[in-house]
Amino acid sequence: MWAYSNAALRVVVLGPRRFRLEPRTLIVSTHRRETDVPVIGPLLYFGGRLWRHRDERMSFAARDDMFLPGFFAGFPPDLSPRARRLLFPIGVGRFLPRVQVRPISSASVARAGELLHSRPDSALEDVIPAALADAFRSRSADRGRPLPQLSGDVLRSEYADLLWRPVTREEAPNLDGFWGARAATASADFRRLVELVHGGGSLLVFPEGRPSPDGEIGPLRRGLSALVRRARPAWFLPIALAYDPLRRGRTRVVVTVGPRVEPPAEDVEPATLELLHRATPLTCGQYVAHELLAGRDPDAEGLGQAVEQSRAQQRPVDPQLLDPEQRRIRLAEAIAAAERRPGELPFLAREYASARGL
Repeated sequence: MWAYSNAALRVVVLGPRRFRLEPRTLIVSTHRRETDVPVIGPLLYFGGRLWRHRDERMSFAARDDMFLPGFFAGFPPDLSPRARRLLFPIGVGRFLPRVQVRPISSASVARAGELLHSRPDSALEDVIPAALADAFRSRSADRGRPLPQLSGDVLRSEYADLLWRPVTREEAPNLDGFWGARAATASADFRRLVELVHGGGSLLVFPEGRPSPDGEIGPLRRGLSALVRRARPAWFLPIALAYDPLRRGRTRVVVTVGPRVEPPAEDVEPATLELLHRATPLTCGQYVAHELLAGRDPDAEGLGQAVEQSRAQQRPVDPQLLDPEQRRIRLAEAIAAAERRPGELPFLAREYASARGL
């Protein structure tokens, strides 16, 4: 993870370089991109010196579809058909528990492939929504294959991305046996997380459940209150990330670690969301995107005011913005990059506004 994150990104850490993961610590983090785990993992491993304090080893709560065969072929959105074909047979689910990755399941949402695999001899429309069945048949026509009729006909690499489409219980209401078993699995997964923390372990969770699609921090998924109530963590360790792609070279990611706080005694979700808002670092890219989409020209004075306001509110700031001369250089670089990468602006602007409640 360390090798990948430092080769692909410029990682900057705000917070203590050395700390102890005390027993029963719940690590709560914002979820910005799929690269969050390889960024966070090394910070906690090396910062907490977990190779030395092995009894303080942390665990990750991860989406349960990572444990399914074909995850690397089905989940990424932009793979070529050849890449999906090569990756489809690969599964890492059996290895994940060895590195302390624990599944967390939904009782009411599953991947289309799970539904189809449970009923391979049933007609497609009896298992998945009609629109999704049409998508499978359209893919078949595009590839010159016979139109599939049964669920088992589409359990192939050509359909890997379609097999990873989420399907809710409301969209597939006739599979009571499947959903009953899934509810039991979700309950067992949750119970194991409770036992892990209550028994003295540390657990990293992403309360948002998935990377933000639009830059908003939150909303948080249901279940955090129940986890806190039943697991009774002694500490919360907040982590927040902010990626800044408006620069030359590799994307810069600023990560805030801690300080640890006592878990909220009430209103757990709103209190945690506020904690994550306040831990989100200010970056130059956020400010530039916010100003440009508001129809204003970003300038050094305005960026300086944003920095001073953040510091007055005890919010973290990208260290490059603390020096006026470096701030001026970064501002010019970000404005130039915004012209080349306009697609990045909505996410960054929304992140800036969300962190500040604008």
